[in-house]
Amino acid sequence: MMRRRSTAGSDDDGAGYLMSVSDMMAGLLFVFLITLVAFVINFRIATDEQRTAQEAAQAEKEQAIVEKERAEAVRDDLTNARRLREDMLEDIRRRLEERGIRVEIDNDHGVLRLSENAISFGSSQAELKAAEQAKLGQIGAVLLEVLPCYAADADAGCDEGTRGKLEAVFIEGHTDNVPLQSGGRFRNNLDLSAQRAMYTFELLKNREPGLAELRNKLGQPLFSVSGYGEGRPVIEHPAPTDEPRNRRIDLRFIMAPPPATQEPEPVRTLRQRGVR
Repeated sequence: MMRRRSTAGSDDDGAGYLMSVSDMMAGLLFVFLITLVAFVINFRIATDEQRTAQEAAQAEKEQAIVEKERAEAVRDDLTNARRLREDMLEDIRRRLEERGIRVEIDNDHGVLRLSENAISFGSSQAELKAAEQAKLGQIGAVLLEVLPCYAADADAGCDEGTRGKLEAVFIEGHTDNVPLQSGGRFRNNLDLSAQRAMYTFELLKNREPGLAELRNKLGQPLFSVSGYGEGRPVIEHPAPTDEPRNRRIDLRFIMAPPPATQEPEPVRTLRQRGVR
């Protein structure tokens, strides 16, 4: 009887051991499965993050290419505009020279300078003598020969590449640095320079009415006036000097800006925010 109990007890111990091993294996398998699932999830997240990062990098690269192309388009457009302006100024200069009128060109600033070799204002005077008026009339005639092809409503016979390329023409008055006497017609040199610019515009408009009808792409008149007094001399003098070259009219030509679609992103963003 004692021997049978001993055998039964041994069998129970063996069964308990097997159950413990089985439970442990089940636990290990569960832990393995949990670890595997966690690994798969983490791998998937890492893969997605890497793909997202790659896609973002690719999108950034493509955007950089687009911005570069836009910047190059703007650069090309500005370069072409400068070249177009230089050709226009040279055409005007050549036509005037054929009429015996000498003008100067400042290509860096787009200026056609009517110095004393073209028209000459007397000291403290805002009007021209008859001979000078005749020369200004010829200048107006040449402008009317050339500028319509650069206006928005250019004729069909004009080069299509010049249509609407001119934004504005500023008639700028200048004086020497000799102070005006008090009690005279003009308050100061700034007033005198503005009167010279307005006088020039009125005379051009009266001689060649078509100039006042020229418009840019926005439908605005091409011509406007401004005065700078003695502030922008051609030749600087430390003391008051009756310098004929400084008593002049400058015609400043502004070309139309590139289309908004060609503006670089930073420029377009600032423009959208109201910064001009």
